[in-house]
Amino acid sequence: MPLFYQQNINATTKMAIWAIEEPLAFFESKLQGRVEASKNIMHPAKRTQHLAGRLLLQTMLPALDVNSIQYAANGKPYFENANIHFSISHCNGYAACSISEEGPVGIDIELIHERIKKVSPKFLHKSELEKINTLNEEAQLKEMSFVWAAKEAMYKMNEKLGINFSEHLRIEGLTNNTKAIMSASILSEAAALDVQIHYELRENFVWAVSLI
Repeated sequence: MPLFYQQNINATTKMAIWAIEEPLAFFESKLQGRVEASKNIMHPAKRTQHLAGRLLLQTMLPALDVNSIQYAANGKPYFENANIHFSISHCNGYAACSISEEGPVGIDIELIHERIKKVSPKFLHKSELEKINTLNEEAQLKEMSFVWAAKEAMYKMNEKLGINFSEHLRIEGLTNNTKAIMSASILSEAAALDVQIHYELRENFVWAVSLI
């Protein structure tokens, strides 16, 4: 099952998700060796995810060549001579992509899994943790997964180095719906940048798109 979900975030931004059920050879044949960066990815599963994300981007932007992607200092991919912003994410079983004609965009997709609890101290601010601790165990797991996805999307959108996920990236509240928009902030010495997080909580994964 390739492209199984699409959504228009607004008039100039959209996102899509690819359910990765095809083997590595499928993506290699579809892209026909046009993604040079993937040659350095030796693990077959990781390479499959990487190529799935690039094929999804190529599907959304057929006029552009994914082999012309450049990388910024923080690793953010971009097209040098195209007035389009994009972001790619992947996890076990899924690849996601968002594109915007207006400004920077970030996307992240995360499986909802128990292991998120082990790394939560690295990205949760104490104020966020206090709110999450008021929830039951199942809801805590989903909320942590959402916050992690949201902050990854914010980091990708921000295009700056030296970001501390727990201190500089803040989520305003708790998810009250499975699909909604959440307010968030990127803090710096100068001022706070207000951000909108468009998200959806699915049964086994969560996706988040960050926009200014």
